[in-house]
Amino acid sequence: MADTGQRPKMRDNDVAFFLKVLPDTIKATLNVAQLGKVTRLYDDKKKAEVQPLALTSEGKKRAQLIGVHVGKTKRDFIEIGDVVVVLFMDRSIANFDGSSNTFKLSAKRLHDLNDSFIVEVY
Repeated sequence: MADTGQRPKMRDNDVAFFLKVLPDTIKATLNVAQLGKVTRLYDDKKKAEVQPLALTSEGKKRAQLIGVHVGKTKRDFIEIGDVVVVLFMDRSIANFDGSSNTFKLSAKRLHDLNDSFIVEVY
């Protein structure tokens, strides 16, 4: 059977998909950390609202993060207007109550914007 040249090209496309397209797509949807500005602190300073500083690829503001947990060591000096580092937890923390007790996962979500935690104040 004669080789028409189609096969190597298709294989090159498959390789490019696995080496470039798929990883870039995964990276674009994976939330790890962001810089943001504190726009509101809840009364006990255990949670905040944060406006991400990095614009979208279209140049627009990202949606504000609501109910962001504030780490214990940051509560004494965090203020509205501060720039903070926000991490996105590996699993859902909707049932996390701030204690050292174990908790059930409420969803299968991973690295979701809803599971955010302020770990540093710049």
